[in-house]
Amino acid sequence: MARNPSRITIDLSALRNNYALIKSRVASNCEVAGVVKANAYGTGVEDAVKTLETQNCPYYFVATLDEALQVRKFTQKPVAVLGGLYPGAENEYLANGIVPVMNSVEEIRRDTYNRAAIWHVDTGINRLGIHPSEITQLIEGNFRLPAILMSHFACSDEAGHPLNATQAQRFADAAAHLPQARKSLANSSAIFRDAAWHYDMVRPGMALYGLNPTPETSNPMQPVVKLETRLLQVKPAMARETVGYGGTYTLPANTTIGIVGLGYADGFLRSGSSRATLYWQGQPCPVLGRVSMDLIAVDLGKLTQDQPLPHDSDWLEVIGPHQSADTLASACGTIGYEILTSLSRRAERIHKPAA
Repeated sequence: MARNPSRITIDLSALRNNYALIKSRVASNCEVAGVVKANAYGTGVEDAVKTLETQNCPYYFVATLDEALQVRKFTQKPVAVLGGLYPGAENEYLANGIVPVMNSVEEIRRDTYNRAAIWHVDTGINRLGIHPSEITQLIEGNFRLPAILMSHFACSDEAGHPLNATQAQRFADAAAHLPQARKSLANSSAIFRDAAWHYDMVRPGMALYGLNPTPETSNPMQPVVKLETRLLQVKPAMARETVGYGGTYTLPANTTIGIVGLGYADGFLRSGSSRATLYWQGQPCPVLGRVSMDLIAVDLGKLTQDQPLPHDSDWLEVIGPHQSADTLASACGTIGYEILTSLSRRAERIHKPAA
């Protein structure tokens, strides 16, 4: 029985295969961690972690302590919190075996118990992290040294961006002060840029879930997410009529409109108004007018007659073989990350098991 007009299919075989592809790109002594923050980029953290466990994923990264505690239900492997060591929660980290990523000298001062801690050095993204100049004073201050030293690229998705080489050198300089610590620098895009950036551990996130880590080339990853939405009504509309809130789109000619049960409450961004496209059996159906909370109007009037035309209750493709999450993101003026992490909590979810 249908309970929602949209459905999301998560292909766990594709997730497994993406992990295997990344593993094949690095040396045998380089670990491939799984970044499973934000509900595994909107795909469902339980199924994602269970799938990665079948591939012997050795390490997991999340953004918050709550996310770490959720991941802990499905694995005994190390789980690290990128957001740091929260004040007052030190005992909760310890009791659950959660690894804090230390982002400041103050956090390192409070780390009196955790021998597995990670130090995060900010090499140029200017977000969380220790300044490289603080590394030597921490060592000289006899602080407990980290098990892992990590940093994060700002522009690795842009081939040849000069900041990539700058950050790589800054990280190498910082790492030289901590020869016993394992090193982790490469995120999804960096894995595909330079093997010298792989070090002891890489941290893929977006690539695991099918987004393109090398936007200037064809996507080497398999799509993990398929999103479809049901036509609630098919109706004729006349030239010079407007469509949707605000009357922002005026029909230039008579056409047929389809109304689908999807909107910004489902993660279909309002910026896709009159810009994005849905698909019927591979044929484009442009969005007409504003995306509203629960509904979108699309143009069915230009569909060719060599295939059956859609009717009420037929499914249109939002993300799938004819439109990737990256392509939809481009139409909405954003990035694939936002598309995946905004996926509807109202939609029916189908987790297709790994074969």
